[in-house]
Amino acid sequence: MKQILMKYIAVFLGLAIAAFGIVAFVLPSGVMIGSSTGAGRVMEYLYGIPVSYTVAVFNGILFLAGWIALGKKFAASILVSTFAYPMLIHLFEHTRFAAGITDNAMLATIYGGVLAGVGMGIVIRCGASTGGTDILAVILNRKLGISVGLPMYLIDFAILLSQVFFARGADEILLGILLTFFYSMVADKVVVAGGSAVQLLVISSRFQEIRQRFSDMVIGNTVFYGESGYTAVRQDTLLCVISARDLNLVQREILQIDPEAFLSISSVKEVKGRGFSFDMGLAKQIRKGKADGRDIIV
Repeated sequence: MKQILMKYIAVFLGLAIAAFGIVAFVLPSGVMIGSSTGAGRVMEYLYGIPVSYTVAVFNGILFLAGWIALGKKFAASILVSTFAYPMLIHLFEHTRFAAGITDNAMLATIYGGVLAGVGMGIVIRCGASTGGTDILAVILNRKLGISVGLPMYLIDFAILLSQVFFARGADEILLGILLTFFYSMVADKVVVAGGSAVQLLVISSRFQEIRQRFSDMVIGNTVFYGESGYTAVRQDTLLCVISARDLNLVQREILQIDPEAFLSISSVKEVKGRGFSFDMGLAKQIRKGKADGRDIIV
């Protein structure tokens, strides 16, 4: 229950950050935006309907469509996003501190894009949906086998295109494209944040000594037994994944043992498993125990 509660608190926080970025920066600047918020901007221009009302109706219709097409389990996963997002937009629309922060369209695009991206990234990282057009994309994927990305891009492009006709100039169109880039890029970074790690491949004739040193440092590793392709000499390889901040120390220890060791270092986008996504801090406890002359049983 605690995990579920924390998840929904994080989802609500992400939606609040995204809604604030949209209301405080994007909507006042007139910059084009896609999804249900863009549809709301079109309706506000044509009929004077507040953006939050259109987003609520738009999301509500898609929520019902998702419930009918994909069942109650899917509907439950998007329930909070579907109704909390328009509610938060409505709240910020009537909050004084969320209006008139900047008159600079470029600053509004940057800050609005970053905040929207951070909010969306938090929601997606929690395994929830941001609601809106991605619900329709998921339905098309499940029922017709169409890639999720294609309908999302087409729908957002159509919504963006509909705003061209009342844009006040080419700047709003160009900034709309830049905004889309910003929030997509930031959301992607937030989704994988905290998983910064590197994968290290070590090929050395003294791999047993390096392996023992890894054991002393409490660094998990895997040994691949093989041979070199050119000389057909037995050549074993050590593989380990470590935190990026530990890379310099680990490199130094390896090269002290074998200055001619072959190292291949790759950036890892995300890591799951012991020492990263669970049992965090256990390696530090074991290292401290070794330093104090105690054995900690895992």
